[in-house]
Amino acid sequence: MTGIIKVDQIQDNAGADIFNATGTNITIGRTAQAISLSSSGIVKLAKIPMLKCGLSAAQNVTTAGRIVFNSLSTSNSFNAEDNMSALNTATGVYTIPDGCAGLWHISCHIYATNNNPNQIAVNLNGARHDAIGTDNGDSPFNQGAITKRFAAGDQVAMHLYNTGTSAVQSNIYHTWWQMNFLG
Repeated sequence: MTGIIKVDQIQDNAGADIFNATGTNITIGRTAQAISLSSSGIVKLAKIPMLKCGLSAAQNVTTAGRIVFNSLSTSNSFNAEDNMSALNTATGVYTIPDGCAGLWHISCHIYATNNNPNQIAVNLNGARHDAIGTDNGDSPFNQGAITKRFAAGDQVAMHLYNTGTSAVQSNIYHTWWQMNFLG
């Protein structure tokens, strides 16, 4: 025996939609965690974890030193955002939130004076990992990107490698760090 149940909406005990089929779109889940599927096959998530931050002021960073990205102000980084509130602006460390284990795309760009930066590296849980930007100190600018797998609770920071102390400049165009959760 087969049967068909036709509904356009299912709610939980509190009255919140957990399934809603209106028109040509289907939404599954509560508002903050919902997944939408359009008739054209486009899947949208209500919230995709991301970070985009800058510096509030110039910082002197020594060899193998952490760049303390500490600003979520749009005056220090275009479209600044930490939609998971996971950046510690006092330390410049981003902690991978619960439920966000998986692949992340990381990109970073810096502008420094007083000693060109040689390399930007991902520091994971206090240890140097992948170099994402290397130019041998040929320019005051350094940039790079990588996709990396993280576990929930991992602590991520950007470090600068050079032959001395570099003055990393606060610059909306040239000094920023971004991470996007891929799944």
